[in-house]
Amino acid sequence: MATNAGGGGGGGVGCNDPDDRMYLLQIYPRLASQASTCCNLRVQKNATTATVISDAAATLGLDPGGLYVLAEVKESGGEEWILEAGDLPVQRVLLWPRKAQEQHPQSAGFYFLLQERNCDGSIHYVHLPPSSKEQEVQQLAARGFLPPPQDDFADLCNLPVLSEDSILNNLRTRFYKKKIYTYAGSILIAINPFKFLPIYNPKYVKMYENHQLGKLEPHIFAIADVAYYAMLRKRVNQCIVISGESGSGKTQSTNFLIHCLTALSQKGYASGVERTILGAGPVLEAFGNAKTAHNNNSSRFGKFIQVNYLESGVVRGAVVEKYLLEKSRLVSREKNERNYHVFYYLLLGASEEERTEFKLLPPEEYFYLKQENFKIEDEEDLRHDFERLQQAMQMVGFLPATKKQIFSVLSAILYLGNVTYRRKSSGRDEGLDVGPPEVLATLSDLLKVKEELLVEALTKRKTVTVNDKLILPYSHSEAITARDSMAKSLYGALFDWIVLRINHALLNKKDMEESVPCLSIGVLDIFGFEDFETNSFEQFCINYANEQLQYYFNNHIFNLEQEEYQSEGITWHNIDYTDNVGCIHLISKKPTGLLYLLDEESNFPHATDKTLLAKFKQQHHGNKYFIPTPVMEPAFVIQHFAGKVKYHIKDFREKNTDHMRPDIVALLRSSDRAFVRQLIGMDPVAMFRWGILRATIRGLAAFNEAGRSWASKTAGRPANNQLFEGTGFTVLWIKMHSEIISSIKNLQLDGEDPRKLLQSWGLRFVTVQSLLDSQSLKFIVSLTLHDRTTKSLLHLHKKKKPPSISAQFQNSLTKLLETLNKAEPFFIRCIRSNAEKKEMHLDEALVLQQLHYTGMLETVRIRRSGYPAKYTFQEFSEQFRVLLLKNSSASKEDIAELLEKKMGFKPTTYQIGKTKVFLKELERQQLQDMRHREVMRKIIFLQRWFRAHLQRNEFLDMKRAAILIQASWRRYCRKEQRRQAATVIQAVWRGHRQRSEYHRQKHGATKIQALVRGHSAQMEEEEEDLEPCGTEAEAGPQLDGEQEPGLAPNAPTGISSQQEDKKSSAAATTSPHAELKRPQPGLSNKVPSSRSLEKREQRRRRGLEHSQRESERAASSSSSSSATSRDQTSPTKSRNQETSKLKERSDSKELDQYTFVAWKVKEEKGGKKEGKTSAPSAGPVPPPPGPVVRPVAQPFSDRTGKSIGRNPTIKISRATRVSVHWDASLDRVIANGNELRNLDEFLGNQVNDFRSRGKSLSPIESIFVTATMQFREHIKSMYSLSNPTIGYKALMTGFKNKVITLATDKQQEDVQLVVNLFQSVLDGFIRGEVKKEEAEPVKPTKARKKRRKKDKIVSLQFMESLLDHGFINYQVSIVQSCDQCSSYIWGMEKAYMCSNCKMVCHKKCLNKIAINCSSFCAKKVSGCNFGVRVCHLVSDKNPVPTVLEMMLEHVEMHGLYTEGIYRKSGAANRMRELHQRLEMDAYVDILEDYPIHTVTGLVKQWLRELPDPLMTFAHYNDFLHAVELPEKQEQLQAIYKVLEELPTANFNTLERLIFHLVKVSKEEEHNRMSPNSLAIVFAPCILRCPNTADPLLSMKDVAKTTTCVEMLIIEQIRRYNEKMEEIEQLEYAEALAVKQLNLKRKNTVSGIKYVRAVYCWSDNEPLDSDIETENNLVERIKSIKQEKEELAFRLPEMEQPGSDQENLDSEASLSSESLLDEQQQRSSAHGSEPEGQ
Repeated sequence: MATNAGGGGGGGVGCNDPDDRMYLLQIYPRLASQASTCCNLRVQKNATTATVISDAAATLGLDPGGLYVLAEVKESGGEEWILEAGDLPVQRVLLWPRKAQEQHPQSAGFYFLLQERNCDGSIHYVHLPPSSKEQEVQQLAARGFLPPPQDDFADLCNLPVLSEDSILNNLRTRFYKKKIYTYAGSILIAINPFKFLPIYNPKYVKMYENHQLGKLEPHIFAIADVAYYAMLRKRVNQCIVISGESGSGKTQSTNFLIHCLTALSQKGYASGVERTILGAGPVLEAFGNAKTAHNNNSSRFGKFIQVNYLESGVVRGAVVEKYLLEKSRLVSREKNERNYHVFYYLLLGASEEERTEFKLLPPEEYFYLKQENFKIEDEEDLRHDFERLQQAMQMVGFLPATKKQIFSVLSAILYLGNVTYRRKSSGRDEGLDVGPPEVLATLSDLLKVKEELLVEALTKRKTVTVNDKLILPYSHSEAITARDSMAKSLYGALFDWIVLRINHALLNKKDMEESVPCLSIGVLDIFGFEDFETNSFEQFCINYANEQLQYYFNNHIFNLEQEEYQSEGITWHNIDYTDNVGCIHLISKKPTGLLYLLDEESNFPHATDKTLLAKFKQQHHGNKYFIPTPVMEPAFVIQHFAGKVKYHIKDFREKNTDHMRPDIVALLRSSDRAFVRQLIGMDPVAMFRWGILRATIRGLAAFNEAGRSWASKTAGRPANNQLFEGTGFTVLWIKMHSEIISSIKNLQLDGEDPRKLLQSWGLRFVTVQSLLDSQSLKFIVSLTLHDRTTKSLLHLHKKKKPPSISAQFQNSLTKLLETLNKAEPFFIRCIRSNAEKKEMHLDEALVLQQLHYTGMLETVRIRRSGYPAKYTFQEFSEQFRVLLLKNSSASKEDIAELLEKKMGFKPTTYQIGKTKVFLKELERQQLQDMRHREVMRKIIFLQRWFRAHLQRNEFLDMKRAAILIQASWRRYCRKEQRRQAATVIQAVWRGHRQRSEYHRQKHGATKIQALVRGHSAQMEEEEEDLEPCGTEAEAGPQLDGEQEPGLAPNAPTGISSQQEDKKSSAAATTSPHAELKRPQPGLSNKVPSSRSLEKREQRRRRGLEHSQRESERAASSSSSSSATSRDQTSPTKSRNQETSKLKERSDSKELDQYTFVAWKVKEEKGGKKEGKTSAPSAGPVPPPPGPVVRPVAQPFSDRTGKSIGRNPTIKISRATRVSVHWDASLDRVIANGNELRNLDEFLGNQVNDFRSRGKSLSPIESIFVTATMQFREHIKSMYSLSNPTIGYKALMTGFKNKVITLATDKQQEDVQLVVNLFQSVLDGFIRGEVKKEEAEPVKPTKARKKRRKKDKIVSLQFMESLLDHGFINYQVSIVQSCDQCSSYIWGMEKAYMCSNCKMVCHKKCLNKIAINCSSFCAKKVSGCNFGVRVCHLVSDKNPVPTVLEMMLEHVEMHGLYTEGIYRKSGAANRMRELHQRLEMDAYVDILEDYPIHTVTGLVKQWLRELPDPLMTFAHYNDFLHAVELPEKQEQLQAIYKVLEELPTANFNTLERLIFHLVKVSKEEEHNRMSPNSLAIVFAPCILRCPNTADPLLSMKDVAKTTTCVEMLIIEQIRRYNEKMEEIEQLEYAEALAVKQLNLKRKNTVSGIKYVRAVYCWSDNEPLDSDIETENNLVERIKSIKQEKEELAFRLPEMEQPGSDQENLDSEASLSSESLLDEQQQRSSAHGSEPEGQ
């Protein structure tokens, strides 16, 4: 180890530092070219990192031009810090512990590392010690220096090293992490863990919905999701092919796929086909699956489920096709294997009644079930499985009677196995004795056949020759074969029948009536490759099917892919793979294929299995796929793609021609049970028709017999009806019989519904929706004819031989491949983890063998090297148009420029062919992400531009408004200046004139005074002349004093208020002059006499009184407000007295409380005038007596003076003001629903009384009556409000708006008259309510009985927890796990699922949930009334949020007649202000202070700010799919069905909102808001798309959401009108009843008095009868009122519409046998009924 004392560069740098001390640095290189040796350097304290690195490089002899870094390591295995070039390493050392400062070896934990740096700046880590390499990598990765090591890859294409070992290691690592799914490109590899994993709950369906493949962890739901959305996007059928060995989990994978596909389809509302699909799986598994050595649930048949969708993604229907049921398992099995599941389900799960009915025995007592070491260990599970089977059969649509028929046949099949044979012991008769007798009797009873015919069929066979029919006995072996053949044929026929009925349940009958374009996704679950100890004909066919599927896989993955690359001319090197076409040719190629040789040998009567094997060896000797066995061994070996399989030749020929024997067919056709006859019928359509005809004839016969029996019973009685007389009865039945016969003859049954036979007689039957008919049967049979392996073999008269089993299987397989070739495939490779069925155990050798023979290495290689994403130039241009240049075309150059320059893809990741673009999956995802970002950028740009445009327009509007305001203000200022100037000039001029007049008068007065004084002095002595002067002097003041009171009587007759003011002012101006005219007593020279002094004193007093009155008048005018209130109180009592007198004087009896309104309003007006005239009289001197009021002399006079004292027509005052106490009464608030109902009834009674006068109405009266009746409709609509907070002022405003809309242009001046009249009526009602409240306590409002259809069982149907979960009842179709307790939820069990976050749990776990709903936990806001979930704003008392209810009530009272009420928006600043005030306090009453458009705009804003809209994100797709259904009735049913699934708070709020929109739309004539306009406005508010949705796709859904809301509004309008019509009819009936009651009471009182007075009756029978009639009328009125109230309560309801086609859970496959049974029961009942009578 070299030591450098100088340090080179280090010493040079440190020359400026006074500290010349040297420090030791020990640097450990970690370089590619150096071992781990230590480099010791002595440097100064201020030496930088750069100098230290250069010194170390020079010391170690490294390349001086290399890039190096110095890293500080502290605490071994801890932190590594890369030093910058200017850092000082010595100062770092000084911070270390003291021991590490002097010597810092690596063991101390503090040292420096010298490392290389790559060109890109990253650190190059090399030469880690082998022993600690893995640990170092983990430490570096943990500290962030290395990326985390990836020990498992979700996609095998991403493996760094591709080999079978690396694939196996990756699968093993993932498997033990419980990751059983792995991708190989778009192919899914699924390893069966033999254990249920909790990864299939609905939340995983939601997690993978509409996600790109590879974005999330591999899952089978991802394949289903990609296939579903690829079907919708490309409009191409898809198929999912599941392949693998027996026991690899194919059946379970199929169940998972079907579960996910039905969940994605968002429910087929009108047909319920998803439930049928989910129920069909367990039924088919019970009858077609069994426990084998390799698998506990092995499919012993193949099935292809094709789910049909509309182009919108809604399930249209489905078809199930089955392939080659393994019937031999029924009679024989290998060791440790079982028979079909359904037998064990039935025997262990049946109840005691069912055991007795079906005569069931324990399983060990049946020969077909017992075997060596027979033991059932899972009895409890089998019992539960039987319950699930019955639930599944109910979901499919089997009636209980049908299930009993099926179980009876199953019991008969088991009893067939117990039939034994033995040779006859005596006699010369050859043959067999069959027994035991009890088995035969039971079998005969179960099949409803005669026992002797059964014995004959089981022991003898009939042979037909040219001239004779031979009956030959069976040998023992032949008899056993015949018995087993009967059992297998019966079970096969039953299985075919079940598949047929399932297909009928899955059928959408509209497919037969209309041609709607449909798409489909097919799921193939076919038997896996099998290699047992003993392989027979079934394994041969199964492995041949797997060879075909392997060829299909190779063709799509290798052949077609590579051919496309070559045709497009891209760079590609072919990948070799193992082709199995040679093995397929060996088995199926004409004419020497094994299957064709088998058919030939089966046709030879003397051929045997040995001759068949010899022919096999002879024809294929030398074929590399056919390996012969030794001569003595009856077997042959085939080299399959999965390995060599040895097949035993025994029973090949027999199983290939395993048909139902003619004797057995004849026996079963003679059965009395129609179900058994239907099973073995060749043509289901023909059997169905015959069953209908047979049931019809039997029904007629029973009816005829019942008629005869009734006629015979009543023969001795006197007949009241000629119909039952002998002759007439016979004629009637003869006529009916001929009509029936003619109907049968004329009815064409081909392709027709046989129920028309019944309809032609005019009979109507209530039938189940999904009953069979011949047309649907014919359609189903045409779809699945190749599946029915036995039905074409039962016509015994046919000369042509039926096809063999192998030929039928080959034909159905060919059709299957044709169907697959028409669709885009997705592949799922299932792998069996171990042969012992151990949980979570991986047998590497077995897995590697499966990977090898499936060609997984080659598959991964081609997926890795190939290009899974392919687009034509046009498709690429359409999908990525936003990324291309503006004017670019779909050319090769433009696409290449985009991929190379803009996206920066490497040339190896894409290629452009002649017509297509080929991309890797990663690059395709990057393109789609870039497209999404670009679209969002442009959307944001458009939004920003549009907002700027709106702001610009708003600014320009504000600017124009400001300019207008400024101009108006300036104009006003100029006018004001001119007015002020004119006022000044006028004031100066008037002042000048007044001064001039004053000086003139003063001068004249001076002269007059002088003359008077002179004249007085002269006349002083003449007393005789003084008296006339005094008389004249006192006359003037007296006249002035009496003139004002004299004006009052004339005021009402014609003198206006202005004239009164003028007169009063004139009187006021004359008083000073009158005062001046009085002579002054001090001027007289003589002492006056006593008489003159007295007169002078009187004049003086009158002058003083006049002056006092004038001063008081001036004071009263200055304080008019207080004076007015005082003046009006004085005449109130007198007017009330006059009112009572006027009422008493009225001669008309028809005048009601409306009549006094006319004069009352006039009296109010007149009273105010009197108050004005009488005000000056107040004072110390008593006022003169009050004026005489004119209405006392002329009551009920109008303005023209015409008397209407006896005319009851209402004349309404034109006064625009009403009494003050009326306005005060309108401040009352209606806080009780009972008060609303009382008001409605009160107004109705008033209008009815008004109408009952029998006189024609004037135009004004017509407006009043019409407006009142329509306003009552509005009041009824408020019944359903839980807490009405409406004031009478609001009611008055609403009524006034109603009157304005009803009045014509000429009648607008009379609007106030009608309003005043209504206000008077309200005042009377309010006073009555106030008195009633004072007398009685307030009754509680009647609670609404039925708020929602599901509320009575809300705890079971829907639950809303405090943690934002919305749980709904959920039936599990596949095994799932509870998200709360992690225990299993078995299939067909009931659970609870959150409709938002898809959490699933048991009912018992609901109260244990402590986790918030993940859909809303991140969206909670701090608002109080806005932006808060609806469930947080409601309560039991307020089912609708208070803020919304208050705003809607305000709009309904003030804005229903405003044009464009919701189309126009209010001012933004006013909306913000109202928003803030309501946010702080929802109960503040401030809405009247804001314009109506501000309130309506805030309603829309409240709805938009909800975190989850009213119609919820979770149900968004449900509503869209509902709209996409073809028929309107189906759409409505679907919409209302989704509405029922909404949370209760959302449902109640939406119901209130829709009811409000119905009210708005009802006034469309005035507000111009049609249902379509309202839907356009409110659809974005209440039915928003989720925030995660693609904006481009969501724009396409706008029309659908609008249509959905519009249909909802229109339907609610229709229901509203229907209910209002019913209410009107009830009111009419109530009015009639009330009228009858009044007449009855009036007549009863007078009649009873007269009768009792004349006849002196002590008996009160007439009285009782009258009271009874009266009570009946009262009860009738009460019931009508109650019914009317209930209807009014139900006005807003949004219940599910009723329909005759709504029975979704009905019997989908009601057999004709059940119809026959019902007919027989009815006939027997009719036959016994007359006797009982």
